[in-house]
Amino acid sequence: MMRLLVRAARVTDGPRLIGRKEAAAYLGIAESTFSLWVAQDKMPPPVPGTRKWDKRAIDARLDEISGLTRESDEDDFDRMQRESDARRALRDQSR
Repeated sequence: MMRLLVRAARVTDGPRLIGRKEAAAYLGIAESTFSLWVAQDKMPPPVPGTRKWDKRAIDARLDEISGLTRESDEDDFDRMQRESDARRALRDQSR
């Protein structure tokens, strides 16, 4: 229960969409490290059509890699396809 309250407070602090610099600061890492993590799919890509990241998506990915969330019903192929689509959208956005 306390963790949910902390997360709710953290998500509502400031805007929900944040830039690369703010996302790195939010995670307590260097901006270059955040960029590397995005490229390596450790962090989610920006919201399509923007250069902004959703704090909830960042929190969800961090929970996932930290082992704090349950495994989803998504099979490996669906996950691979979703991640591939996200990378493609990111590449298309930068063109």
